[in-house]
Amino acid sequence: MTTQQSNQQSNQKPNQPLGETQQTIEAGVEPILRRALGVWGAAAFVITSMVGTGIFTVPAFVRAATGNGVAALGVWVTGAILALFGAFCYAELATRMPRAGGEYQYLSNVYGRPWGFVGGWITFFAGFAAPTAASSLAAVAYFSQLTPGWNPNTPLIDGLGVTQGAAIAALLPLLLAFAHSIGVRPSGRLQTTLAVMTVGAIVILVIAGISTGRGDWSGVTRGSQAAGEWWVALIPVGFAYSGWNAAAYLAGEVTEPRRTLPRALIGGTLAVAVLYLALNLLYFYALPADSWQAVISVGKEAAERLFGVSGGKLVSAIITALIIGAISAWTASGPRIYYAMARDGLAPSIFGRLGERSQAPIIAIFTQAAIASVMALNGAFGRLVNYVGSGVMLISALTVAAVYLVRRAAPADPKSHFSVPGYPFTPAIYILLVVLSWIQILRNDPKPPIAALITILAGIGVYYIGRAWGWIAAAPEIQLETKTSESNL
Repeated sequence: MTTQQSNQQSNQKPNQPLGETQQTIEAGVEPILRRALGVWGAAAFVITSMVGTGIFTVPAFVRAATGNGVAALGVWVTGAILALFGAFCYAELATRMPRAGGEYQYLSNVYGRPWGFVGGWITFFAGFAAPTAASSLAAVAYFSQLTPGWNPNTPLIDGLGVTQGAAIAALLPLLLAFAHSIGVRPSGRLQTTLAVMTVGAIVILVIAGISTGRGDWSGVTRGSQAAGEWWVALIPVGFAYSGWNAAAYLAGEVTEPRRTLPRALIGGTLAVAVLYLALNLLYFYALPADSWQAVISVGKEAAERLFGVSGGKLVSAIITALIIGAISAWTASGPRIYYAMARDGLAPSIFGRLGERSQAPIIAIFTQAAIASVMALNGAFGRLVNYVGSGVMLISALTVAAVYLVRRAAPADPKSHFSVPGYPFTPAIYILLVVLSWIQILRNDPKPPIAALITILAGIGVYYIGRAWGWIAAAPEIQLETKTSESNL
């Protein structure tokens, strides 16, 4: 234990969790995050974070890249394994360090403050702002199916380079930011409602679609194999599965973290994996092998073939609502990272301020929404998806690798925290699959992964410039809890 860490503990009150001192100032005690989310509320954030843009947009890109339904399903199964293995690893890290911030907390504690800052930096851009922008564009694309006389690609102002659809997409994150600035308890209720709607809508859609008898199961097996594209397809699938770690960002606001976090992370991920496979089978059943094109609105195309034009519009409306649910989850969970960073002196202190009544990090919420709005104005959906997948997978692999270092410092103790099943193979498989897929996307479409690398390098530069200029504090690092006291949680 370092001298700084010892000093940090000496300033704490009895039974006060490590890290809580960052929430106390000389003038008194500031508002702190409230532990108000149970298993269902936390799992709802996982489900709604995952089920949104990805499953209703990227299946067409995956099917086009792999060449046939069987290969595409293999990619989706691999993506499910990746997400589940990642959830296992995050569950152990989250129960060892049950505080808001997700990767930022784990990277700071295990690798040091610079890597914690970089993790928060890339998560801000690639983990939340970019997927929020991409999802907003997808929501507008689906909504446009309900308005035949309106083309979202119509220029907003001639010569400006911004379409009407992109302008509307830019407003959506800001509207949801208002909804989540009210507080965590209402926010949790909203996401629980959206999660129930999401699961119910998908189950009904799959059952009703197959019951029409208008499809053909041969669509699963027909097609040609596109050699070398399988690993590339895993990147957009990774984008579709992104959000499996959502509960980790809210670790500072869940009740009984040792029990709640693993159940929410693993249970939510498994539920979504089943839903994704069912939806892909429905798409393959609905759309003939020779009709697949890399289009965004694959859900709408499948619905029209199964239910007709009117049914397709109804399904498009439902999908629009589900995508908004995902954006809503990201709007709430992402800012908890910047809140934690600000409390540790690694981000502007204004991000660490909570609303007096809502106890929500309002400034962080609106900042993330504003950046997402700017990205949405660009309107480049495909590039945003690959940028998100490239950046998030790199940071998640680095975070999963932290499990090895944590185990070396403090052996697993199932009584005090969750332990990764299949260790040490589970983290190794996750890291290997991420590296292989990342290399392939770098070879086939280098611009998005290079942009992700530039973002990471820029984060390193910003950190050291901030240290030199004094606006990033040299505060003590957070100590790893080898055993989590139940009385503290």
